[in-house]
Amino acid sequence: MNLFDRFILTLYSFALIVLSVVWIGVAANMVPLEYGQMILQNLYADGRPNIPYLLVGLIFLIISLRFFFSAFSFKKKKAEKGIRQRSEIGEILITLNTIQTIAERAARRVKGVRELKTAVKALESGNLIQLRVSVDGETPLPEMTQKLQHEVKAQVEAIAGVDIAEVTVVVTEVAQHENASLRTRRVE
Repeated sequence: MNLFDRFILTLYSFALIVLSVVWIGVAANMVPLEYGQMILQNLYADGRPNIPYLLVGLIFLIISLRFFFSAFSFKKKKAEKGIRQRSEIGEILITLNTIQTIAERAARRVKGVRELKTAVKALESGNLIQLRVSVDGETPLPEMTQKLQHEVKAQVEAIAGVDIAEVTVVVTEVAQHENASLRTRRVE
């Protein structure tokens, strides 16, 4: 149930509590008969439909129908996103999160990688892995990125048994060395 439904349910419940208290008061003769007659006379006063009361009734009907039908509608269980494979014994589902973890482990072993974010997409054209990395700035980028691509592809294919069509590497930044700030202060 989303936030809007909870809010409406709270208002609806409050209105029903008030109506229940009034009804109990009428049934227990705690509310004078004249008060009830006065309300009914206001409703039927000029022979035309009383728009405010009609709108309140319609709103209650719509909310009641919404809650009634939502009680009987069953949402389908959300299928986990992953890569499905078939073996002679049955079906295998390897989640995208599993492949992402394997790719991250392989990428962290490559020299020069500092920080890393991974995204995995399973498409009809093939499985894609995107690595967003922060590098140390000392390792040559062409060698490191090629090694990243080969290592990640090889590890995922070997461990998960899933074919990887493409490994994309995006170098986002060069990490600053902790000692660099100390050296500049000493020179000054």
